[in-house]
Amino acid sequence: MRDSSERRLRVLTVIDGLGFAGGESRILSMARGLDRSRFEHSVLTINSAAYADPVEFAARRSQYLEAGVAVHDLAELAPERRSQFAEFAPALHAKTGILRRARRLARVIRQQKVDAIDSHLESAGLVSVLAGQMTRTPVSMTIYCGGWKPDGMVWPRTTRFALRLADRVLTDSDIRAREMSELVPKRDEKFRVIPNGIPQPSSERSNSEMRRALRLPEDPRIRVVAQIGRFTEYKGQSVLLRAARMVLDREPETVFLLVGWGREKEYRAHLEALSRELGIAERVVMTEYPGSIGDVWKVIDVHAHASLFDSLPISIAEGMSLAKPAVVTSAGGIPEIVRPGETGLVVPPGDAGALAAGILRLLRESELAAQLGRNARRRYDEYYRPERMISALEDYFTELAGGKANTGAALQGSLAR
Repeated sequence: MRDSSERRLRVLTVIDGLGFAGGESRILSMARGLDRSRFEHSVLTINSAAYADPVEFAARRSQYLEAGVAVHDLAELAPERRSQFAEFAPALHAKTGILRRARRLARVIRQQKVDAIDSHLESAGLVSVLAGQMTRTPVSMTIYCGGWKPDGMVWPRTTRFALRLADRVLTDSDIRAREMSELVPKRDEKFRVIPNGIPQPSSERSNSEMRRALRLPEDPRIRVVAQIGRFTEYKGQSVLLRAARMVLDREPETVFLLVGWGREKEYRAHLEALSRELGIAERVVMTEYPGSIGDVWKVIDVHAHASLFDSLPISIAEGMSLAKPAVVTSAGGIPEIVRPGETGLVVPPGDAGALAAGILRLLRESELAAQLGRNARRRYDEYYRPERMISALEDYFTELAGGKANTGAALQGSLAR
């Protein structure tokens, strides 16, 4: 084991690709804040094609580079060697892809003399734990869920296998830590909760400029209700659209903005068709935005987060930092961050009527909306600022690299209750 006085601790973050999702926002916040006198941190993508839209990958990667974060792809540092095996046994070659990728990652780990592997999400986690076994390098696996289906969540065998092999498993909410600890009996000490710490989004663009850029009505009297999140079924945008129909019937000087990226093109097409079916297409804008998310927040009057399933969404913390009044669902770990009636309104997942009622209340009761926003900002300052997360992560990585098991901190909770 190295002497910590000899050089900085080398932490390698491994993720499939880079896109505009919560995990990548958490990594970027961490990368910006880690003490560079103590930590040498870099990010490695192991499948740059993980996101179907290359514009999304390139835009997100540029944000990392602008922040001074070293970003590489596995294909650059350890290209796959040509083999006749692929030609003579293509089916078997395809099935061994994860193992081959793990071996290539192991080459990078040895070359860079990595002290700790910080893997993110399921597929990168599996590759990382295998590479960690090959190189005897401790691995932390950050994960927020298994696979989601309309009738519930499932944990694939490969994910369960990775959870068992990982030295530590990190997540952002208490509920996910409890669920995962049930999958690996008698190993509660390996699961940790460190909530997301996100910087307050900023923007140099004006409200009117962003309204034009996002194709919103320029009349400031028309208020903007928005959800920021990937276009995927479990984020509940379809529920928000049904709620929007009810809201617009009562408060017509309102427009709905849905901002996000997503590989599920059929779902995006479904949302567009649904908005037409409901007769609200002219009052709904659905778009991606490759720039600073602070630009988007500039135009939002009410934040609506309609998730059917979630852990601890980044967008909720961002909205809290800006004192935006919010209506959110009680999915997953959301009640750990939003206190009902105190820092936001909380409604059941999938209930468009309740969501609409909450939105209408915030549009009509300006004093309540302002008070909820102020309370949310105070809660953000106390629990979800980036320096709080970064301090916890610095201790966590130091412990991980040292191989010390601090069972007293297991399932320690978010400290945000």
